[in-house]
Amino acid sequence: MKTTTLFILFVAFFISGCSTKVLINSTKPAIIDRAANTKKVAVLKFENDSVGLSSKIESALYSVKVDDKSYFTVISKNSREVILNEQKFQYSGLSDRKNSVEIGELLGAEALISGKIDSSNMQKDNYYETRYRCVDKKCIYTKEYRVYCTNAKYSLIANISMIDVQKGDVIYTNNYIKNRSYKKCSDEGGGLPQSNVVYDLFAKSIVDEFLPYIAPTKQSYYLELFDDPDISYTKEQEIFLENGLEYLKLGELDRSMEIFSKLLNSTNDKCYVASYNLGVIKESLGEYENAKELYTLSDRLTLKPNKTVIEAISRIKQRIDEKDRLNSQMEGEK
Repeated sequence: MKTTTLFILFVAFFISGCSTKVLINSTKPAIIDRAANTKKVAVLKFENDSVGLSSKIESALYSVKVDDKSYFTVISKNSREVILNEQKFQYSGLSDRKNSVEIGELLGAEALISGKIDSSNMQKDNYYETRYRCVDKKCIYTKEYRVYCTNAKYSLIANISMIDVQKGDVIYTNNYIKNRSYKKCSDEGGGLPQSNVVYDLFAKSIVDEFLPYIAPTKQSYYLELFDDPDISYTKEQEIFLENGLEYLKLGELDRSMEIFSKLLNSTNDKCYVASYNLGVIKESLGEYENAKELYTLSDRLTLKPNKTVIEAISRIKQRIDEKDRLNSQMEGEK
């Protein structure tokens, strides 16, 4: 099975309060394995797509990369239209779902993404709001007045489906509903946003929600490092801890591991701070089994339950499962 080397993409170190934390960006497997296993995809033009949702989804699929390689082979709009025009095949989004197998076979796609904009509405309500202004310098007396206001309510409802060409069934389908209100009064600067701007934001938000279901996506989280001695340290051991953290902040992972290993060995494997920090480094490198062993050792060495260590053990089990799923999805095992 192929090993994913880019599961951990980037590591940054910073000081937060009294503790040192690590920011890690990693790649998370798609929520739906079957969807992620279909690598050759065509996005059909959506019905009533006045917001460009289908184009945004197509662009998002092009941008999905794992190990610096494109995850999907996306049949471009131009190629799709040329092929279908040559075959004199007409389609229009969801209305052609019954013909999805035939369309997919013509395009050479494993899956089709189709959809429809069910509605895109903007409703304005006009009303007055009461204001008060001072009539003297000390504002002892005030005068009431009213201003003209407009409340604009925008809404967008869309459906997106992913269809398996070979089996002819639906892999994924969902309705997305977006709503937002904006208010503007005559005594305020600026104006209401244009409808196309709001609908564009809605469409981008829908893409962000849809993509994790069918494709690997990036995730970020912070890991806390221990920077206080957990047992009575010698002066040399205190220097080990300090220097190990300093090398981590500089991104010198190998040097930091070497120093934390010396700290752990010098305490006869009784320092949970060193074993935990080593586990963090191993996790940042994607070496999850090694990280799990070190976190488990840390848990055994603590004199009382440590929330950070317990959470690390739970998290690393999840990372191991995610990495296995990501590798399986990359292999395309249906």
